[in-house]
Formats: sequence, structure tokens, C-alpha cells
Amino acid sequence: MSVIENFFTSYMHIGLQELEDVALMDRSEKKYIIPIAWCDDISTNLSKDYNILEIEKTRQFRYDNLYFDTPENICLQDHIRGRKNRFKVRIRSYSNSNISFLEVKSRNVYGRSQKMRIQRTSEKWDGPITTKEQKFLANCVPFAAELKPVLYSSYSRYTIANIEKGERITFDTNLEYTTLKGEIFTPLDGLAIVELKQADTDRRSPLISIFRNRTDRRSPLGRTIRISKYILGRLHTNKHLSAKAYHESLKELTRAKQVGLSIT
Repeated sequence: MSVIENFFTSYMHIGLQELEDVALMDRSEKKYIIPIAWCDDISTNLSKDYNILEIEKTRQFRYDNLYFDTPENICLQDHIRGRKNRFKVRIRSYSNSNISFLEVKSRNVYGRSQKMRIQRTSEKWDGPITTKEQKFLANCVPFAAELKPVLYSSYSRYTIANIEKGERITFDTNLEYTTLKGEIFTPLDGLAIVELKQADTDRRSPLISIFRNRTDRRSPLGRTIRISKYILGRLHTNKHLSAKAYHESLKELTRAKQVGLSIT
């Protein structure tokens, strides 16, 4: 049992079908970086309001991803520059259940995230894009024909949800990136990425209150941060990419790791 796994044992569980009630394909999102050690107190304080996803007695799930971009890195550059309308394209494999999807995640001018996906039927989760999937991408992304695989990532996730509030919180650890050449990077050792996903923005979320009341909260830990796992991976695995507009976020991540390690 991993350290973080000890923190979620007291939760009542829900199944995948119940979680679909808060699938939140159209949602607002907030992201936080925290030391893994904080998960103990946070999970204890949230357990009365949330249930945890459990499938076949498993609560921690591995996610494998293959990201796509164009030769000009349109997805990457649009995100770094803060473009209001932007896209992220990936294949995601839910390794515990052997189910995979081709997914397009977009962000609109109102700051809301939307996710569209189609289930894959390939023998390998990261197998070549099929004709049917190409048509799906063409309906979602204006530069679909230019997309190529660029980066693998994986992480472990716990998902808790409050069905009535229309709210989900995910805890991601063990983040790992693998280049197409097989090089491996682990930029956030000792830290967790926490994502608050809501149908409608509600600053009264118990998670936000917990972060505000922590006496050991030191920037950027426990504060909203502009971060994308995809962008983080591309910038850590390719030092030649330009990221001036993302410079402050990278500084915050470095500071988060330094502060987080001092806490743990």
C-alpha cells in the first residue's frame, strides 16, 4: 500500500456509473500543487462530504496518455500564450479497466473546459489513429490532419466526488513522462496535483476552505496555479522549446518542489 493510499481508507465508495452523474464534460477547473503529506489532513476533512471512486475493490487508478501536436506545436504554443480558444489532443488509457479513449479537450473564451471523446477499439491502447477517429478529430480540431504523437505520460489518480454539488476532486501522483525515444522524466517527485472540477464555479467548495485555513500554506502550495500536465511534460523533455509566457508558472513549480520537500 502506497503512502497516499492510506489517506483514503475511510471513504464511502461509489461506482463508475454513479460517477458518470458528475462526468463534467463541460466544467470549470482549478489546479493546485501540494506536498503528498498534506493529503492525509485534506482527505480526512473531505471524507464526510465526498465519496471515492472504487472499481473491483480498487481506488487508485493508473492513467496512461499519449499526447498529439502539430509540427509547429500549435497546441503547446496556444496554451503557453494563453489563447482563449485552444485544444489538447490525447489518447487516454484507463489501465485498470483496459479501456481507452481518443480525447479532445478544449478551452473556450469563458475559461470553461470541454471534453469530447470516442472509445478506442484498437488492440493496443496507443495504436495508430483509425479512419473513424480521424473523422472525429476533424470535427473537433481545425488542424486535425497535422497532428502527430509527441509525448507519453502516466500517473496514479484518486477521484472523489460530491454528486449533489456536481463536483469532483482528483489527486494525481507519480507523474512520469516518456519521450518517443524512451527517455523518462519525473519532475514532481513528492508532490501531488489536485484538480477541483465543478459544473459551476463555487468558491464555497470545502477544498478551497481547507487550503485557505492551512497555517503552513506557503506560495505556491495550496494556491491555484496555471499548470497543464501536457505543457509541463513538453517543457521538461525538450529544453529547446520557447516558453517565455510560461516562465512564471515554471518558477512556481520549482518553488513548490523546494517548499514541498522541506515540509515532507
